[in-house]
Amino acid sequence: MNLKKAPIHVHHITSHFTSAMFPAASLMLTMHALGASERFEAAAYYCIVFATFAAPMVYASGAYDWRTRFQARHTTIFDHKLVVGVALVLFSAGLVAIRTLWPESVAAGNGFAAYLLAVYLATAMAVYLGHLGSKFI
Repeated sequence: MNLKKAPIHVHHITSHFTSAMFPAASLMLTMHALGASERFEAAAYYCIVFATFAAPMVYASGAYDWRTRFQARHTTIFDHKLVVGVALVLFSAGLVAIRTLWPESVAAGNGFAAYLLAVYLATAMAVYLGHLGSKFI
C-alpha cells in the first residue's frame, strides 16, 4: 500500500490526543486549586507527561503531512503551526521537568499559581494549533 494514499492520517489522530490532554490537565489543576483532592494534581501531571511524550510524534506527523500533502508550502498558517508546535514541545517538556525534578515547586503556595498559568499557556498553544489545523478540514 502506498503510504501517501493511506486512508489513515496519523497527524489527525495524534493531534487530538494532545489537544485533549492539556485542557484535561488544566481542568484538573484548577479543581485542585479550588480545594479538590491532591490526586487531581497528580492526574494532571500524568496528562501533561503523556501529552509531552506524544507531542514530538504529533509534530513529526504534521511536518510529514505538510511536506507530502501540501508540498511544504510556506503560508502564514503553516509557519505559525511550525513555530508554535516547536514551542509547545519545548514548553511541555519544561513543565514535565519542573514537576518531576522539583515537585515541591508546584505545591500549593510555592509557585503553584505560576505552574497553573504555565499549564494554561500550554493549553492555549494546543488549542491554537488545533484551530489552525481546523482551517484545512
